[in-house]
Amino acid sequence: MRPLSQSCVVLATFVLSALAVTARADEFSAVEHQRQTIYHSPQKPGFTSWVGAWTMPDGSLMVSFTQATGPVEGRSQAPADVQHKLTWPPPGHPGYDMTGLDLRNVHLRSIDAGKSWQPVSADAFKSCMNGVTNEAQTALADGTILRGVFGFYLPYDPDLPQTGFLQRSSDGTKTWGKPEVPLDVAKFSTWPRRIRVLRDGRVLLLVGLSPAPAGSQTRQEFSAAVEPALLVSSDQGRTWKGPVATTLAEQRGGWTEELDVAELANGDLLCIFRRASDAKRWQSTLKKADNTWIAQQAGPSVLPHSGQPELIATREGPILHVATSGIHWTRDAGQTWHKLDVPGTAYYPRSVQTKDGRIFVFGHVGGDDAYGKADQSIVMDSFRLASHDIAVADRKALTTDKLACERIPLGEADDYKPCIARLPSGELLLTAFHQHKREGNKVLEQTLLFRSPVGGRTWTAPQPLNLLGREPYLTVLKNGTVFITGHLLANDVRNEWGYTTGFLHRSTDGGRTWQSTRVESEQIKPKASNHTTRNVLELADGSLLLGVDYDGGGGPYFVWRSTDGGQTWDKSQTCEPRDFKSQYGFFGGETWLWQARSGKVWALVRVDSNEMPIKDRPIKAGNDQADHFILFSSADRGKTFDRIRDFGDYGEMYMSLLRLHDKRLLLTFTVRDLKPPLGVRAIVGSETDDRFEFDFTHDRILLDTKTPVGQPQGGGFGPTVQLNDGTLVTSYSFRGEDGKSHLEVVRWKMP
Repeated sequence: MRPLSQSCVVLATFVLSALAVTARADEFSAVEHQRQTIYHSPQKPGFTSWVGAWTMPDGSLMVSFTQATGPVEGRSQAPADVQHKLTWPPPGHPGYDMTGLDLRNVHLRSIDAGKSWQPVSADAFKSCMNGVTNEAQTALADGTILRGVFGFYLPYDPDLPQTGFLQRSSDGTKTWGKPEVPLDVAKFSTWPRRIRVLRDGRVLLLVGLSPAPAGSQTRQEFSAAVEPALLVSSDQGRTWKGPVATTLAEQRGGWTEELDVAELANGDLLCIFRRASDAKRWQSTLKKADNTWIAQQAGPSVLPHSGQPELIATREGPILHVATSGIHWTRDAGQTWHKLDVPGTAYYPRSVQTKDGRIFVFGHVGGDDAYGKADQSIVMDSFRLASHDIAVADRKALTTDKLACERIPLGEADDYKPCIARLPSGELLLTAFHQHKREGNKVLEQTLLFRSPVGGRTWTAPQPLNLLGREPYLTVLKNGTVFITGHLLANDVRNEWGYTTGFLHRSTDGGRTWQSTRVESEQIKPKASNHTTRNVLELADGSLLLGVDYDGGGGPYFVWRSTDGGQTWDKSQTCEPRDFKSQYGFFGGETWLWQARSGKVWALVRVDSNEMPIKDRPIKAGNDQADHFILFSSADRGKTFDRIRDFGDYGEMYMSLLRLHDKRLLLTFTVRDLKPPLGVRAIVGSETDDRFEFDFTHDRILLDTKTPVGQPQGGGFGPTVQLNDGTLVTSYSFRGEDGKSHLEVVRWKMP
């Protein structure tokens, strides 16, 4: 097509009101829910409580909790001055005094996604209190584990700060460093409650804060004065800025130290509070302002009270509120909350999400119990969050209006046009590219390769390939040979030929090493831009076809042939596309090749809509976003192609076909203009020996509608593969609210 990929940007001005984004109670559900006990103390009744949980950089899971063992009866009580200072045990409840027990901070690790757990460490502490740390604990990017400790609860060690402090471990919790106090002990007393790592790598420490010198208050006085606040660190928790107030000055009073936050897409923080005396959670949004946040009006939410708040921002988009009273989700910053169909959690839950999308929730059986009064244990819930946001438009033959799916983001902002393929081993490959601007209107466009061994649920980090060409498109042969087609722009800094030139890259080892072939113009049509078909077509007899042509009008057009799996190519066969006239290529305009059961070869050809409009529906298109597709077929293995009919509508492109296990056909394509919401669509069709049929007016499966109305196109490719269990995996890119393109795959099944 025209400088393919330096396409003009067009803003959509149409609104599809029927698909306006509103939160539906049935939009998300929990699937594959399981509950299991992962630890019981060596004695009964057991005392194991106040859980922390996090993921390590290597993907393993870790949990921490307080364990107490020893006799239930016959123990001495804490000295009177300590009881007074800590307001402990509660009046009339001497069983809460932990004096004389073996108290430990236990750490477990799982390297098999929670199936089994191994003890790592159990450092001892001495207190009359029933816990001093564990909830505020996480791993940093370099594997260091950071924990918050409430030193006020450790009255017997005069060398420890009598306020909140941090410790770090570089050996997986086996040993801990010296206390690090985040705030001036002459001004503040703090209780660390949560440690959260932001997307930009900064660390938040959520604390209960009293404006009094460390150790100057009793626990009762501290609780009466405490306000929820947060501290911010840009150097992995070594220095801190703040405190940052989480409530307005006129709303001060009546709070507790218990709060949690979740980072929203725009950098704001959704904040949930526990009030000192209220049957509901309270919530607010902290507005991002440069490198800090500004508190907003807080008010009661619909969420019922249930101890320390716990939030998790999921990769699927919703934020979950996790509690004994149930798990609720929101995707509108807490304006609405909807309950998931899973039971409430164990007490004081902590939650994490692993790279494959599974959500794990840890807590303890029982409650805030006196020692020996309940048989506590540590339990783990796990589930996946399924979205039901794939709509079926104009439903006629399909059986449902909504399909469940899992969406998995990958790559980084401004990665573009992913293409997915499946190796015979079952491993998935995904290519994309990233444009880097250079001086003098030059670019460097980097091809990226991702891998998934688990059906698209997790992906490796991108491997930059030393291959020339943009818009990499994958083909995998039956024997596992991999091809990538692409074209190198004339203004790419690596282009030494002075014109846009096509490339074909081949790998016989699953994409680990490559051999490259350039499409040459020198002896055929000097300086003319050239392109190939998107895919390499493997015919029923095992031979290969690749379409090659040259811009400028009149071709020439070639069909390259290979009978040795692409090791060598016969480039001599010319091709005659009949009833085709364009200044752009026949094959190079996103053409996708397919062979019918009869042997006939079909070409799905993208055309310029001004040059070759849809029959009886001419259009004045201002750019290539309104291009459309026309079907051509060949009965002589590509020597000639006859024009058959228009296929789809204006602005629908990047088409590909997939034979499903149940013998139906799946057509996947991208809506790039004219009919927002833009994004990837799928239609189910049927085939005869000679051809295929699709109804574009009914049963359109809206796989991706993420580009907001008013944003320019960001959609690309959207091919689909099918796994052995029937799951379909579709790749796509979309334009986010930040104006940048983003990559995702969606796992789904046909109704």
